Amino acid sequence: MTDHTAQTAEFVNSERSQGMQDVLLVSTFGLWVGLLGLMPVVALRLFA
Repeated sequence: MTDHTAQTAEFVNSERSQGMQDVLLVSTFGLWVGLLGLMPVVALRLFA
């Protein structure tokens, strides 16, 4: 009975960390998209 509770607690922690990894992955892609999307606009503003 105690082992089952420990496994459930591990699963909850694993699920929480998986959710955090998902958020970090999506925000990283968003950062790169923003950076690469704005770079040509900034370059044209500075050098044109």
